[in-house]
Amino acid sequence: MSEDRRRITLPSGKTAELRKGKGRDLMRAHRAVAGNLEPMSVSFALIAELVRLEGKALVYEDVLEMDLDDVLTLEAEVSGAAEGNVNFPPGAAPEEETTDLRQPRQSSDLSTSDSPSPSYE
Repeated sequence: MSEDRRRITLPSGKTAELRKGKGRDLMRAHRAVAGNLEPMSVSFALIAELVRLEGKALVYEDVLEMDLDDVLTLEAEVSGAAEGNVNFPPGAAPEEETTDLRQPRQSSDLSTSDSPSPSYE
C-alpha cells in the first residue's frame, strides 16, 4: 500500500482503505451535495470520495446508512484528527487579551475659547 493510502479496521470489523485527499476531492464533495443545507453533508461526501469499504467505492448515501461508530471513525481519519493533528498547534496560540484599557486621546486643540469655531471680526 502506498504512502498516500492507509488501511484501518472500523469498529464494525469492516476494513476501510483511505487515500490522502486533495483539493479536488473537497470540490467534488461540495458538488455532490450542492443545495443540501445539512452541515455534515460535505463531510459525509468527502468520506465517500476518499474511502473504499471492503474494497468497494462509496457514495454519499452509503455513508448515511453506515453505523455511527464507523462514520465517526472515518470522519476523524479523513479530517486528520485521528492522527493527533490539531487545527491550532501550540505555536499558533492567540495572543493574550490586553487588559490595559487606556482612555481616549484628548483633542490636540488647546484653545481656551468657549466657542467651537474661531470668530471672524
